[in-house]
Amino acid sequence: MSDIKHIQHARLAKEFLEGIKYFYDFKTKILTKYAISDMDYFKKLQSDILKVQNIEELKTIRKKLMSVGMKSVGNFMIFEKFYDFLINNANALKISELKTLKEDLLVNFLYEKSLQNKSSSIILYKTMLGDLFRFLDKKCGYAFDFSLRGMKFNKESSLPVFLPETKFLNFIEYLKNHHFKKDFDKKNRLILLIVALSGCRSAEVRNLKLSDFKITRTTDGEEYYSLKLRGKGNKERMAAIKKQSIQEPLKEWLECDLRKRKYNQEFLFCSTISKNDTTKYFLKKTLKELNLKQEKCGLHMLRHSFASFVYERTKDITLTQNLLGHSSIETTKIYVHSTTDFSKQVINLF
Repeated sequence: MSDIKHIQHARLAKEFLEGIKYFYDFKTKILTKYAISDMDYFKKLQSDILKVQNIEELKTIRKKLMSVGMKSVGNFMIFEKFYDFLINNANALKISELKTLKEDLLVNFLYEKSLQNKSSSIILYKTMLGDLFRFLDKKCGYAFDFSLRGMKFNKESSLPVFLPETKFLNFIEYLKNHHFKKDFDKKNRLILLIVALSGCRSAEVRNLKLSDFKITRTTDGEEYYSLKLRGKGNKERMAAIKKQSIQEPLKEWLECDLRKRKYNQEFLFCSTISKNDTTKYFLKKTLKELNLKQEKCGLHMLRHSFASFVYERTKDITLTQNLLGHSSIETTKIYVHSTTDFSKQVINLF
């Protein structure tokens, strides 16, 4: 690379990095912070954003922000990937200044990603990049005006994977009654039970605070836990779980040594332990022990199982929608199709 090209390359990299930094700084100030586990550390990280010297330092800050509870910045990795794509292709495309960037480059970037990712992921890429460039137009004086019009992606219409009713209930009974010795197993058992019995999302259960649990009584005097869940867009909804279903698992986790030493006492599961999450492995191992093998094995599978079970028992699509926290009933309607064997309805027609 000639000296002139090297200088131009460095200038473009610095210019785009500055734009992304301003975007990160702005967004981290306005995003909701209810799940932040260490506010002082968060403030330090936030104040360091505009001081970073390269994209790797910015990536590190993003990851640390996620570790203290600001999970929504995880999608910012899209900007980091596009940054790498732009800088790597700048010479071939003769882009020396950010203002000369054309919409065609974004289209090419999205096209390459569409060859490797699901359409839902590419739609997210498109939305996030649009947000970034609108910010650069409005706040930094650029005039990109990228619309990305005409870019449509076919959505996969695969049915949700879930445990059938009998297997789902057996799974819950096993978790309630089996004795677990390891502290991590006690934690993971409680996470799985809460998701299976309330249908909450992974982020919702992991952000639960102890203050979100309230013991309430029905008109018949039966006690249950009333849970305050914070869903997408910080929308709150309530869930109810019989006290006897999680009372012992909850007590075991709250009293175990691991939680007292390593976990934020304000939250139920929030930790600073820097190791891979063990919940998915625990779920996979439990399903294997019960001979309930599943191709897709994650907390969302349990959420699907809860939804399918509720709808099959009640046939109430609105109730199912409210329990899941879906904004649109269209999202919930997939459980009508996934729990109904339409082929059997044809038998008596002939």
